[in-house]
Amino acid sequence: MLRGASNRYMKLRLFSGTALLLLLAMPGFSAILPDTIGAFQRGDAAPAPAPDAKVWNEFGLQASETSPYADPATGKKFSITAYRFQDSTGALAAWMDARPADAKPFQGDGIGVETATEQYIAVGNFLFIFHGYKPNHDELAHVFLTVPLYTNAPLGPLRGYVPHGFIPNSERYILGPESLAKYAGLIPPSTAAFHFSTEGEAVDFAPSTTKAGAKSGAKTTLVIFNFPGIEMAQKQFPAFAAVPGTVAKRTGPIVAIALHPVTPDDAERVLSQVKYQAEITMNERPPTLKDNPGNLLLNIAILCGVLIVFCVISGLVFGGIRYALKRSGAVSEADEMISLHLTEKS
Repeated sequence: MLRGASNRYMKLRLFSGTALLLLLAMPGFSAILPDTIGAFQRGDAAPAPAPDAKVWNEFGLQASETSPYADPATGKKFSITAYRFQDSTGALAAWMDARPADAKPFQGDGIGVETATEQYIAVGNFLFIFHGYKPNHDELAHVFLTVPLYTNAPLGPLRGYVPHGFIPNSERYILGPESLAKYAGLIPPSTAAFHFSTEGEAVDFAPSTTKAGAKSGAKTTLVIFNFPGIEMAQKQFPAFAAVPGTVAKRTGPIVAIALHPVTPDDAERVLSQVKYQAEITMNERPPTLKDNPGNLLLNIAILCGVLIVFCVISGLVFGGIRYALKRSGAVSEADEMISLHLTEKS
C-alpha cells in the first residue's frame, strides 16, 4: 500500500510539473517584461486580462503580462501591464480604448498619455501601462528594447483625416464588427464591409451652440472609414447614407458619417472638414553615372588614352612585321616605301 501510494504521489508530481510547463509555454504566460529595470527587480509575473476581451482580440491581442517591480534598497514598488498585438494599428486601437478620459499627453517614445499615477504608452505593437511610477527615458528605452517579438509598422493615414477640435481622448479605432458595435452601434457591419480591410475611427465633438432642450452631455460622434479603393467607397456609400438619424459624406476612398448630431449644423460643421487629399507618386528614373558630366569627361579621357595606346601598339606591330618580312626576303624592293625628298628639289 505504501509503495502504491508513493507511486501515485510521484505520478501526481510529474503530472503537475508537466502541466505547469505547458501552462508557462502558453502565449498568455510567456515572459514579456525584463527581469530588471534599473535598480528595480521583477516579481512574479501573471497574465493580464484584457479590459474588453472580444474587442481586444479583434485588435489582434497575442499575449499579455502584469508584473510587480521593487527596489530592495529603497523599498519603492510599482507594476507594469504589457500587451502585445499583431501590429502597430492594434496596439494604437487598444491604447485609445484603455486611456482614461482625463489623461494628459506627454512627450516621449511612442504615443503616450498620463494621469497622476499612471502612464499609458503605445510603441510599435505593444501597449504598456505603468502603475504607480513614471519611468524616465532610459528606463522606458530599456523596456522597449528588451521585449520579444517587437515590430513597428507604419500606421495608416486615417488619423490624418480627423478634424481638429474634438473632445480630448475621445478617439476610438474600429477594426471589425466588435469594435464597431461598441463605438458606433448604429452602423451595421455589412455597411462598414470589413471584408474590404476597412478601418474606421470614431471621435466625439461637443455641440457648437447650446440647443434648447438638448440633453446634458450631448455630443456629435463622427465616424470616418477608410476603404482601400475609391470604387469600394462608392459602392458602400448608399448603405451609409441610408442609416437613420445620421448624415454621411464621401470624399475619395473616405466615408464620414455623423451619428446623433446635436443639430444639422453640427453635422455639417464636422463633415465639411473631412477632405481627402490625393497623393500622386511620379515614377522617375533614378540617376546613374551616365547622368554625371564629370563622369562623362573622365570616360572621354580614358577613351582617348586607350586609342593612343592602341595606335602606338599597332604601329609597333606593323613595323615589326615588315622588318621581319624584309629580313626573310619575303618583301621585294618594289614593296619598299618610296620617299620623295622634296626638300632637295627646292
